Amino acid sequence: MGTNRWFVDSETGELADVLLCPPDHYAWIPSNDIAIQSMASGATIDRAALRAQFDGLVATLREAGVSCHFLTPHEGMPYEVYTRDSSQTTPFGTVVTRLSRPERRAEIGPVHDFYGRDAIWKTCTKGHIEGGDIHIIRPGLLAVGVSGGRTDAAGAAEFMGWFEDAGWTCRMIRFPEHFLHLDVIFTMVAENLAIAAVDVLSDADLDWFRTQGIRLLPVSYREAMRDMGCNVLALGRGRVISPRHCTRINQMLRAEGLDVLDPELDQFSQGGGSIHCMTMPLRRRSLLPG
Repeated sequence: MGTNRWFVDSETGELADVLLCPPDHYAWIPSNDIAIQSMASGATIDRAALRAQFDGLVATLREAGVSCHFLTPHEGMPYEVYTRDSSQTTPFGTVVTRLSRPERRAEIGPVHDFYGRDAIWKTCTKGHIEGGDIHIIRPGLLAVGVSGGRTDAAGAAEFMGWFEDAGWTCRMIRFPEHFLHLDVIFTMVAENLAIAAVDVLSDADLDWFRTQGIRLLPVSYREAMRDMGCNVLALGRGRVISPRHCTRINQMLRAEGLDVLDPELDQFSQGGGSIHCMTMPLRRRSLLPG
């Protein structure tokens, strides 16, 4: 693949291409609090529903005009389906991240196979950083979540440094490790509009977002953790994909004039991930004019 094929300079530009992975070997594993709670409650995966929900997400994306690309699923990689974490598309090229959990580190192999050597711009080498913590908000503005778990300060600083060298404004958003990734408590849904667990983010971070002109729609702790309610995907042009079970959030988004596409995805949310986790945008239309 050519070095200039993939390009993302925002979370909200019109989505053209996305990377997914079929859930052939997906399983809930006790590596995050959400999966632990699901397993403790006695819940189990309905594999027929799981596959139907993944196929429904793919169909929703294709109906929205998005080209879907796929990693090859591998046995022994139960969370390979969460393609958001193992790579990150940037305006400068593809970055291979540095996964924290031992059971996920093998996912880097399929990522290299998909992109090919020539398409990889940078490989993270310090600390840990995962794509669920990276938010390329808009051209010139980057936020990276730092919980000390999936992404630590060393990993965030290395990644942010590449953007700071290009003149971008960057900020670490710190939160408890319990929340896994930033996209569990904050996600852009349209240009200058986000949904967020506002009671979790610090006052300083809330002020920073507002100073940057970003309006925050509130999501409760329960919605964020039980339903993965913040974990949505902006498609651009006023469209967003959000799980069907997040009824109040979807009503709130529609009240903002957004077109909400709402496939069923509860089999994935019970394992600690949802739409944002399952999709790595490969190409979006730039928000810059021209």
